[in-house]
Amino acid sequence: MKLVLGLISVIVLVVLVAICIQEFRYLEIRRNLAGDRQDLFYSGQAFHVVSALKLAPDQELLSGVREFVNGVQKSGAEVIYAGKTVVNGRTSSQLPPDDWEAFVITQYPNRAAWEADSTSVERHELEARFTNIYSLGMKRSAGVNLALPAILLGQRVSQIVRREPARYPFKKVPGLEEFLAKAPPEARSRMETFATALRENLEYGRNGMIIFNFSKNGTAEQREANAAYGAEMFALFAEAGAGPLHIGESVTLEGEADFDRVIIVYYPGVEFFGQMITSEFYQGIFPDKQLGDDLSSLTVPILPHL
Repeated sequence: MKLVLGLISVIVLVVLVAICIQEFRYLEIRRNLAGDRQDLFYSGQAFHVVSALKLAPDQELLSGVREFVNGVQKSGAEVIYAGKTVVNGRTSSQLPPDDWEAFVITQYPNRAAWEADSTSVERHELEARFTNIYSLGMKRSAGVNLALPAILLGQRVSQIVRREPARYPFKKVPGLEEFLAKAPPEARSRMETFATALRENLEYGRNGMIIFNFSKNGTAEQREANAAYGAEMFALFAEAGAGPLHIGESVTLEGEADFDRVIIVYYPGVEFFGQMITSEFYQGIFPDKQLGDDLSSLTVPILPHL
């Protein structure tokens, strides 16, 4: 019996050490590659706000975002992430059709602190300097988000034990160039524009790219299909050392937009993402991605450069 208990204790210790290593590995990714400053531990009362920015015509990107970040920090909020938009993949029908140029995540001590800031003269003056700003709240559970790296570790161990076929490195869709050459001019133009945007953002996005998703659930059939897509993407994240940085319930702060959740995901750079979307893996699961409505914007981290 003592031998069994000792073996169990060793197994539990090994598992706990592995989880701690995984948590700090993802913290290292968050800090050094994703440019994200979210603490591992924080108050359950903390309230997160995601702000999409449309700069004024006379504003430069870095100076404009820096102005917003400085203004938010003066109000007592903590800036968690600031990113330059690479491309707005999908624009929600519930939001203004602005070509958002940057996204900023802020953390307030509580919801009341946000309410006080959002109604202040200083906040109104700050927002007036921009063409448009849209802010969406996020109830981000500290426990759920802390558990994500451990869940990804468990998934990776399961993949190895069950000898699942590798999803990464990617295999490019065969005949893609020939297909694009025969595609309508509009489709070729969109693909070329997207590829150019990825290349132009290598400076900030070589090691990390962050995608913002404001999502609204669809029908039961859509949710079932989307769950299959999500399961495959989560399996890829476990393999590639990527995955969600922030998952939370959305909170409408302005207007009437009704989303269910906010999901903010780290990918290991723009080159990785470009390879992914032209891979057999992604093209095989993409038709399953179905939502009632969503905003999806690709960004690269710029907070370390402000």
